[in-house]
Amino acid sequence: MSEHTHRHNKEGPCHFSLMSLSAVKRLLFVAVPLLALWALVVWAGGWLG
Repeated sequence: MSEHTHRHNKEGPCHFSLMSLSAVKRLLFVAVPLLALWALVVWAGGWLG
């Protein structure tokens, strides 16, 4: 383990927060992976023909 602890400056560009995004971007951030997972399940199940 490194003796140096990694700390982010909350005001800096490195800080990421879902609350800083717009509502649409937050929705897409959650919906896109779920849709991708659903599409993978459908494809793997062979339900598309």
